[in-house]
Amino acid sequence: MLLGGKQADIKQVAVVTRNQKFNRLLSRILDDWKFYTVDDLSAAKVIFAERGLELPAHDAQVVWLTPLPLSEGSFLTVPISLTRLYHLLEIHLFPTPRRHIRVAMEAVVDLKIENDWQEGRLLSLSNRGGRIICTSEIPRGKLLDIEVKLAGRVLRMPSEVLYCIPVGDSPSRVQPQIGVLFKSSDDHTLDFLRRFIDKTSIESACVRENILLTDPCVSWLDVPADL
Repeated sequence: MLLGGKQADIKQVAVVTRNQKFNRLLSRILDDWKFYTVDDLSAAKVIFAERGLELPAHDAQVVWLTPLPLSEGSFLTVPISLTRLYHLLEIHLFPTPRRHIRVAMEAVVDLKIENDWQEGRLLSLSNRGGRIICTSEIPRGKLLDIEVKLAGRVLRMPSEVLYCIPVGDSPSRVQPQIGVLFKSSDDHTLDFLRRFIDKTSIESACVRENILLTDPCVSWLDVPADL
């Protein structure tokens, strides 16, 4: 994989287990999150390694993958929570870690702004917000309601516009885009979004790596049950 710039260097990670299918699966998930998986452990900043394996000399932070909690060191228990995995990456790589996985998404959304509705298209989603293509610019700080159907469930969430990217900001942008923060206080909705994002991340990686969801390697991950 071609890497460019300081950001790419910072985000280099490695996966080392005896299960080659799982290595591919986890590497794909990390790639989808815009981290860069490398084979050369000396180039990695974080190594996810199966507990019990001996690693060659390196300067990376090791996160052990283990069936039981460890008394010291950084670790993830198997089956691995993607939320915990993402949080550990952010802690080890960035001075101001985020806690929320963001995934690419294609879904129609309805936006209610005061008494008017307009249709938009969801581009990316976390359990705390998203990025949306809309038909007209909506200023930063504007409050609105977002309605979207995910996994057969209709969600309606109060939200706030964090930023607006106008038309023409780049040659290919023909409609404005907004970033929104969900203001919902409903814990059930936020938990549903987290589980939906975890499951979407795993299912997408399985499809791209031609791995069945029933394959034993998937059992290394905490796959949310039916939503």
